[in-house]
Amino acid sequence: MTTRFASLAILAGLAGAPAVALADTQPVPVEVQKTAAPAQASQSEAASYAQRESQDKQAASFEGGNVVIVMSGAALVVLILLLLII
Repeated sequence: MTTRFASLAILAGLAGAPAVALADTQPVPVEVQKTAAPAQASQSEAASYAQRESQDKQAASFEGGNVVIVMSGAALVVLILLLLII
């Protein structure tokens, strides 16, 4: 039964191989646009931000957000195959 699942997993992993082999490999032209760097904040904006920060007591205890783990589809397929084989 385990070999059946392993065979199905390998078959599912290799199902896209013909499409990848026949894919067009011509480079795609890219358009590059140059833009100016953003302007520096003026002193009045900096003072305004500092004033709002001093009024908000919760801003001092702020900690960064959650860590997000991004996994590619290929890594997910390999992980599933390894779990099925083991």
